[in-house]
Formats: sequence, C-alpha cells, structure tokens
Amino acid sequence: MVSAKPSQSPLASDGEKPLARERLLALCYGELRTIARRVLRGDGPDLHIQPTDLAHEAAIRIMALDRMVWRDRAHFLALSARVMRQALVDEVRRLKSLKRTAPEIITAWDDGRAYPIDQFDDALERLFAIDPDRARVVELRFYAGLTMAEIAAELGISDSSVERRWRTARAWLLSVLEETH
Repeated sequence: MVSAKPSQSPLASDGEKPLARERLLALCYGELRTIARRVLRGDGPDLHIQPTDLAHEAAIRIMALDRMVWRDRAHFLALSARVMRQALVDEVRRLKSLKRTAPEIITAWDDGRAYPIDQFDDALERLFAIDPDRARVVELRFYAGLTMAEIAAELGISDSSVERRWRTARAWLLSVLEETH
C-alpha cells in the first residue's frame, strides 16, 4: 500500500518521476487488478478481456501520463478507476463497431438493477457536465470501490457531504438510465 501524506508527492523531482511512478504502480498493481475485477463484474468473458488484461491496459495508459502527480494512494486509485472505465468503454464501443453483434456488457447495482455499460457511461458523462462533484463521487464509489471515508479524504470534504452527493447522484443516474433503458 502507498501511504503518502496529502501534502507530499510520491513523485518528488523530475529525475525521480519515472522511477517513483513505476514504484507506485508496482505497489498498487494488486489493487488495480481488484478494481479491474470490480469493473468487469463477470463481463470479461463476453468482452474476451480478463481483469489482468484490463489492469495491464490501465497500467500502460497510466505510465503514459507523464505529467500526472499523485497525492496519495486514494488519488492514484481514483485515477486508475477512471482510466479503466475509459478502457472498458473503448473496448465495448470497439466491439459494437464490428460487423458482428457485440455482447451487451451490463453494470450491476446493489439493488439488483442492471444497465448496459455504455448507457451508464453516457449517463455519467452527462452528470459530469452538469455536476462534476457528484459525478466524481459516483466514479470513485462505483469504479474505484473506495469507501465513503476514502472518497471524503480524496475530495477533501466531510463524510456526510459524500453521502449526500452519492444519494443524489445515484438517484439522478438511475432516473436517467430508466428513461433510456
């Protein structure tokens, strides 16, 4: 686990950036795979992609972010979740663009509701356009699997603010998804 204080950057100087980035990635790789398993939630075989493949793709994309500085583990994992979400949606769209029919990849909610991942991503992008704070909470909770306390620490807000944002964002997303589904 990476445990840097928010005021400290794990990537201190320009000369140390590549090495520190590789160290951070190595330390968090197991968690990247956990996030990838959560993101795929059983849809990997339909996509012909495994959690390890998604984690590798995210690692490659993360290593390409040469100007990014991570404040701490939660910040790194939040970025990783966003990168994995983008990689997964790119893969779904790539499959849909093929002449053969692509499998429908579903996002499962705690209450048993399920929606196609590309519809969920479109709804989340709409939420980012109108309320980035609430959308960020959804992204951190849904994709990174961060706890409410970790999200609060990452965003620098109280746990109760995170809870309120989560409830309102979740309700808004579910209503949009019900309209389109």
